[in-house]
Amino acid sequence: MAGPKVIKGYRLEAFAQCSGAQLDHARLNAANLYSIDLRGASLREAQLAGAHIAEARLAGADLSGANLTGANLSGADLQRANLVGADLSGANLRRANLTGARTSGATWIGTRFCKTVMPDLRVNDTHC
Repeated sequence: MAGPKVIKGYRLEAFAQCSGAQLDHARLNAANLYSIDLRGASLREAQLAGAHIAEARLAGADLSGANLTGANLSGADLQRANLVGADLSGANLRRANLTGARTSGATWIGTRFCKTVMPDLRVNDTHC
């Protein structure tokens, strides 16, 4: 079994402290990033399909153009995150907080919402 990924001084594993990390174009498909701290990080066009990012701290992160298809973002803090053009198809956003997030051009096909706080502060309970 391979150990955690190390990218430019950041250990990318569950519970890691990576606030402000520069991870543009990173390939992290199916990674276990449970409860990771990526506040203010740059993950532009990152590949995070199927990643386990539940309970992650992503406030202010730049995820523009990121591939988050099928990612588990349940309970994630995405306040003020940039999700412009991100693909969240099939992602799990149960209990996620998207307050103030920028989401223009994002793809939401099959995304699961339950107790999800949307950018406009509306609570989305579509899949409860």
